[in-house]
Amino acid sequence: MKTVSTIIVLACSTALGGTPQRAYIIEGSAFFGAPGIELATIGVVDLADPSQVSVISQGAVDLRFGGADIRPGTGEFVGFENTTNSMRVFDLVNNGNTLIDSTGYMDSGVAGMAYSNDGSIAYITTTVGAFVRVLQVDAATAMPMSVHNILTDAVSSLAVVPKGHPTLTPGDLYGLALTGFGGLRLVQFDLDTNTVASTQPVFGIGFQAQFETGLDFAPDGTLYAAIQGFDEVSPDVFVEISSHLFTINTASGTATDLGVIEGDQTWDSVTLVIDDAPVGCAADITGEGNLNLQDVFAFLALFNAADPAADLAAPFGTFNLQDVFAYLALFNAGCP
Repeated sequence: MKTVSTIIVLACSTALGGTPQRAYIIEGSAFFGAPGIELATIGVVDLADPSQVSVISQGAVDLRFGGADIRPGTGEFVGFENTTNSMRVFDLVNNGNTLIDSTGYMDSGVAGMAYSNDGSIAYITTTVGAFVRVLQVDAATAMPMSVHNILTDAVSSLAVVPKGHPTLTPGDLYGLALTGFGGLRLVQFDLDTNTVASTQPVFGIGFQAQFETGLDFAPDGTLYAAIQGFDEVSPDVFVEISSHLFTINTASGTATDLGVIEGDQTWDSVTLVIDDAPVGCAADITGEGNLNLQDVFAFLALFNAADPAADLAAPFGTFNLQDVFAYLALFNAGCP
């Protein structure tokens, strides 16, 4: 079974009702010579149809990213690179990345990453032997703050409960744990005691999961997961299953399949991260608190520069009149 690493980040494009519209993803399987597109190519997936994926830029050609998130308060798209154990800010317009610093303390391997709700702390995880290591680091400097070794099954994705969640405690840290039989459990970590505070089996995946998974909460509290796996079609004959996008009911563990994450290439094993930063008024580009022609001019400047912030309508990854119409609809709807 090959090991691969792809990252998904549900990004800041949001419908008027607050529902996420798209996700950024990063392909990592080429690091191992596996099928798929080039290593660390960043794409955008349409959440209404996860099979629609558009390539937009290149994060790196010789690094393997095992986790990512959009930092609340800054909007920076940050990845955890788990061969050098470093945090890096992606450049979605000009390709490449900028080093924040190395975190240390982590064994090389597939990892997960998530920010605290205020964006001050980054949580990073890898599985080390029979336990999971969770590292808390300063989000601005990547300086380690604390190290937590927790006895549980392999975990390669983290999610932080957002503010205002209807049933769970905001700020609590969750992960998807892979059992020895290809099943998944939703686990809550207690970093104060270095234990698993709660566990919930996940049902309805439809195939045996592999190690790498993705997990995060949408701002409205919906829990999303991205899961890759395999199926035994006959005795000792296995077929790899491309990553699927799911929602998971946190109370029952029931998973709902939203579709396969696959465009013109296979996007394998994912870490999924939803932007939990406040959306504000999407049409107020200048941030002045009111809408006027300066906002329109600012949007057109982003559009002409092919900035991802102006890519508001499917097909994502392209810039056309549909993006302009989408912005004008936001502008005409006004600000709260």
